[in-house]
Amino acid sequence: MKKKLVKYVKISYLIQTLTLLLYSNFTMAQPIPLNKLIGQFDEKIDSNFVALDSTILPVNKKGMYLQKEPTQQLIKAYQAFKKEHPDIPFIIVSATRNYTYQNSIWQRKWGNLSDKLNDPQQIADEILKYSSMPGTSRHHWGTDIDITSVSSEYFQNDKKGIILYKWLQDNLPKYGFCQAFNEGRHGGYQSEEWHWSYKPIASQYIKQYKAILENEPNIITQMLNFIGHDKIDLERLIKEYVLTVNIECY
Repeated sequence: MKKKLVKYVKISYLIQTLTLLLYSNFTMAQPIPLNKLIGQFDEKIDSNFVALDSTILPVNKKGMYLQKEPTQQLIKAYQAFKKEHPDIPFIIVSATRNYTYQNSIWQRKWGNLSDKLNDPQQIADEILKYSSMPGTSRHHWGTDIDITSVSSEYFQNDKKGIILYKWLQDNLPKYGFCQAFNEGRHGGYQSEEWHWSYKPIASQYIKQYKAILENEPNIITQMLNFIGHDKIDLERLIKEYVLTVNIECY
């Protein structure tokens, strides 16, 4: 009991210290709760989130949510695009994915790859080419969406995909969105033409995540309990894959 109390007091002290640090670093914004940073919440019962299938946005499945502000801006972008290209698909194929959802993706891919690879680090590296570790995805934040396809082949070689991607590059920044995983980065995820992030809010999330990783990374790592987390270089991977994004998204 005494050991548990000491551990609780230590963690509480660290959180209080970190909160003070974050207040001093981010005077323009309220600190974001840790559970929101790592996706351990239910967006369906959060009053700041809206169901995309209740809007005019085309979706490929029901039950996807996004924060209200990026949803409003995304609707404006969609309407502008359809005026120019009424016959080209602009469909939201992924939005908020909380920890539980991301964990199901991770577990499925880990199970499939463990039959082929014996090294946990190799398995993780293979998954991380396109899928995030639970607790580290930008999709946790309710600010990021995938548009129309999750295949680079579509955006690079399909006529409609080429037109769509060019329009997204030229116009989505006007509505506050940046391409999180672009070409030219050193490390992190491969390029994703489909993944766009609402910078006014997402930049606050990544700055706070970065502050935690630089000062007390254990506050995050101790909250992650997905398969393989204790068999890989967890802290290094979190830093690489959370922080190695398009500099225009900071």
